[in-house]
This record gives sequence, C-alpha cells and structure tokens, in this order.
Amino acid sequence: MRISSNLLIISLLLVACSNSSETTQAQNQKISQFERAGLSDFLIDKSGVYHAVFQESPDNGKPDYIYYSTSANKGANWSKPVTLSNDNTGNGAGYPRILQDGKGVIYAIWKRYGNTASQYPVPEDILDGPGGYSAGTLFYKVLSGGAWSPQIQLNELEQAQESWFATVSPQGSLYVFWTQASPESVKNNRVPTWYYCDYMRATVLNGTSHSAYLDLSKPSPLDASGYPAQKDGGINLNGYVDNTNSPHLIYEDLKDDVQEIEYFNGKTERAVYSYPKYGAGNTFSNPPHLLVDENGIDHLIFKPAPATLESEQIWDINLATNQTNVLASIQKSGVAISGFQASQGPKGAMAVTFEAGTRSGNTEAFGIFYNNGTWKNVGLTNNASKENFFSKEFIGLGGYRTSISSITRYNSTFGSVAYDASGRKSMLMTISAYWTSGGFSTASPSLVYLPIDR
Repeated sequence: MRISSNLLIISLLLVACSNSSETTQAQNQKISQFERAGLSDFLIDKSGVYHAVFQESPDNGKPDYIYYSTSANKGANWSKPVTLSNDNTGNGAGYPRILQDGKGVIYAIWKRYGNTASQYPVPEDILDGPGGYSAGTLFYKVLSGGAWSPQIQLNELEQAQESWFATVSPQGSLYVFWTQASPESVKNNRVPTWYYCDYMRATVLNGTSHSAYLDLSKPSPLDASGYPAQKDGGINLNGYVDNTNSPHLIYEDLKDDVQEIEYFNGKTERAVYSYPKYGAGNTFSNPPHLLVDENGIDHLIFKPAPATLESEQIWDINLATNQTNVLASIQKSGVAISGFQASQGPKGAMAVTFEAGTRSGNTEAFGIFYNNGTWKNVGLTNNASKENFFSKEFIGLGGYRTSISSITRYNSTFGSVAYDASGRKSMLMTISAYWTSGGFSTASPSLVYLPIDR
C-alpha cells in the first residue's frame, strides 16, 4: 500500500466541516462492574474532568460492550458505568478511544464486530487487539450536556474496516484514520483480512457530523475470483497530524511474507523495521506507536521481535537519525513482556507502559516516561507481594471436614495513561486476579484508576 503523494496535506477535511457544531487525587479506584474488563482509554478534559471508556462483558456469552464512566473529583469517585455500544444486534466491540477536540467536544469511538445483515452476531473477537486485526465497523458518539448522542456509523459499508486510530491536530480538529477493504471486494462477499485492506481513508469529526472521506491510497484491483490481486494491506495504523495538517503515519504491511513497519513523514514513505520472516507474531495485540517529541522529531516506539534478541526489549527509534534507544531490556530468564502501550503527552511528553512476568507467575506493570529529552523508569505495580498460598478449613455436608487450597496470582494486562493540564499523569489499568484450585482456574479482570504523579 502506497500513500498517495498528492494527498499529503489533508486540510481539505477541515474545509468540509468548518461550519458545523462544540481535589485531591484518589488511590486505586475500581471502575468496572463485572470483573470482566478488557481494553480501555482515558481522557482528562480541558476542565479537569476524568473520562474512561472500556470493554466489559456483563456475563459469559454476553457481548463485549463499551462502557463509559466519569469522575469530577480527580478519580476519588467514579460514576456508575453506562453502556455506549449496545445497539441490540448482539455484536461486541473492540478497543475504544475517547478524545476531546479543540472546541471542547468529547467523542467516544469504537469498532463494532459483526454485521446486522447476518443472523450470527459476533459477541467478541479474541484475535482483535489495539492494532485492529479483525474486520468491523467504526461507530462514534458525542457527549453533550452530560448525555451521549445516538451512535453514528463511520463508513458506507459494514464489517469492512480493520486497523484505525484517532488523533487531535494542533489546530484542534479530530481526525480518524483507518484501513479497509475496497467496496468492490466487499460486494464480492469477501470477508477482509488485514493484508487485503489496502484502502486507507480519513475523515474529521465535528459533533454529530463529519467531513467527506479522504482517500489516502488506492485499493488494489481484484483478480478473477474477486479477491485483491496482491497482499498490500496495512495493520497497526498509528500516528498524528502536525501543525501543517500533514499526517505522520506508521503501519505494518507484508513484503514477500516479511512483515515491515512503514513510516510516512508527511512527505515520503519508507520501511523502518522488518520482522523475521513468518516471525512477527500477533503484533496487533501490542502495536507500534508513532509519537513526537518537543522538537518535532518522530519516534517509533515498539516491541521488536524477541526471536532476534537476547532479551525481551522495548525500543525507541529516532526517525530523524535512525538511532535506536533500548528503553527496556528484561534480562531475567523466563520473564517475557506480555503487553505494551504508548501515549502522547503535552509539549512532546511521551508515556510508555508495559507488563512483564513469567507464564505462571505475577505480571508487573512498568512505566517509561519522556519529558524534555530525558526518559525516566518507574515501577507501577508490586503484584508479587500479593501472591499467597492459603488453606481454609470449614465443615461440609454430613459434618465431614474438608479443605480447599488455592493459589492467587495478579496480572496487570493493559494500561492507559492520560495527562492533565499541568502535565501530571494518571492511568487506568486492567488487573486480573487468577485463582487456581484442583485443576480449575478463573480470572477476574477489573479496571482500576491509579495516579502516577502524586
């Protein structure tokens, strides 16, 4: 997939919608309800109100819905979560985002699985992740006067979009970028896989309306069977829009079965990293991120293929100099990085969080934070201290004495960092407690609010 050179400046989107419609920090507050929480996003708005959106399923067999909760007192108390994505189709939803544009309007955006034309809903998709592996349809809602608008579909076709991200430009416009299958391919009833989603598009949201779609690439022609003629699609789409309204983008594609990270700097495109052949793994669970520092220099933050390294690592590649800075290197045998996230902060600040642990033990969360040329390492959890083995005796039926033994371990699985107006950081974290006894195990993932800068 090649980004069209004549569409480098995307200010056309701004024109299309320029006339449309606008305490003390708490400790470790639980936000979710059902102990079935998943991915989340976190916003501290311009007035200091906290907003959380997150996946959660009410029960076994129920869809993964997107829920919303808010706090007006810096995380000390959170409102009862309300469902944003329940459209009565039985379809679940993937990784949500929540953003505020320059006019102060707040948007929640998510990708819904499934298709309303099908009699078989898709309540969840374990293969999907923040990088957007699975096909779906983008929807969004607008928060106004404390109430959310009806949901708005962000594509002409259902179940055609794959990887996506949203970002607010320096001018305050909220852009949404995504990859999708071509309309011709969808008409041929081809369920898209990411490497066939080579149609990159963008729009600007402005309240409950949005601009015309801007095509950033041309989809491949179809072969005789109705499939795209080549695997030229993109996954793990990420980036931002600079002060000239030019997009800076990264995405991964396939070249002769080698997965590469492509970088577009607003003018030209080039490959900046290649995974081993057939060895990229499920990067959609921990996708690379494109962040920008205080000097306007782009940074590729990602987890390189561990098969080529002596240890599990997180890298920062300065895309102006191509120099690699190893942000984290796990030297302990048997410990792997199980999750990785990154967030852009104000004035070039950057936040990187990751989770690491053994397969059968606790998983700890760590933070690496950048400000004014310096990276700082921070430990975010101490789950190992919570691990215990206990035996509880009680009298059973018929007076028989029984004993149950269990092991509880705690895993940090995902973190979302937000900055307030003063640059102080807080985060949402999904923490799972795994309980094991007699060959049976269960997990209870909950979404928890955590202040970082106290």
